[in-house]
Amino acid sequence: MTPELFRELVAEAALSPNVHNIQPTQWRRIDGDTIALIASPGRTLPVGDPTGRDAAASHGAAAEGMILAASLRGIALSLTAPAQGEVARLAVTGSTTADPLAARLTRRRTYRGKFDRRRTDDALAALETFSHPDARLITDRAEIEQIARLTDQATMRAFRNRPYRTELTSWMRLTPRHPRWSVDGLNAQAMAMSTPVAVAAGVVMSHPVFEALDAVKLAAPLTGEAATTNTAAALVALVQDRDAPPFETGRLWHRLWLELTARGLAASPLTILGDDPMAADEMAERLSVPSHRRVVTVLRAGMVDAARLPAPARLSVDELIVP
Repeated sequence: MTPELFRELVAEAALSPNVHNIQPTQWRRIDGDTIALIASPGRTLPVGDPTGRDAAASHGAAAEGMILAASLRGIALSLTAPAQGEVARLAVTGSTTADPLAARLTRRRTYRGKFDRRRTDDALAALETFSHPDARLITDRAEIEQIARLTDQATMRAFRNRPYRTELTSWMRLTPRHPRWSVDGLNAQAMAMSTPVAVAAGVVMSHPVFEALDAVKLAAPLTGEAATTNTAAALVALVQDRDAPPFETGRLWHRLWLELTARGLAASPLTILGDDPMAADEMAERLSVPSHRRVVTVLRAGMVDAARLPAPARLSVDELIVP
């Protein structure tokens, strides 16, 4: 693996999904056969992800992205034991054919806007043969509406935690003038907001404005996403054993999302449904999940005009590679 090929692979692996687009993964080329995955210093969410579970899942998704990108070049990469200070190592183990999902790696997009309701039947037809041992497909309209309300309730519980809200907004890029608009975090385009609406959202989320609006019961309707969630053709819940390593969860999460991309669907995560204990318990009950398993996250999925899909905001390859 030449340095030039390594840079190509890093650029494609960087398109993997990650929590709040904080991009916590960096890469080191050990030699022509070995790559190390490194946790980027400071790219964490101490309040929103205190245990580091979501960051670990993001690393797993990035590793899967690297494996997929390499497979397109006929290179087989496998996980090996990491050295001290590394999250994981990937080693060349020979040649391979391209993974069927590899071609979707650079086409996957997170779409947080409203889906095209006129194409719901097309989306459902695309999902007709969808089957995954760790996924639950939800297409019933009444069920989606109930989960949409549950999502907004869980989100409000999180938003009422001021440090959480402050941390979240620190990763928001509300106008194109923000110096990191196209680099990381969630910009207004990624959140499917016009610039004026995004600026207003920033005001609503600020202290003490949010608290004042919440006191008169206006914060929930101003921040809720039920109307958007209800446009989804389907929700896809990722269910795993409670003791599943989050790194492996991230790998599976990425592949599940790419399966939706391969069927022509866009998606966005409702991570709060796995992170909020009350919401996670209710989701487990709704889906009859056994006690040794849990709902990790939920993806809302549907169809949308490709022109509406936002360009990914990503760090440069030079920032992602460490010596």
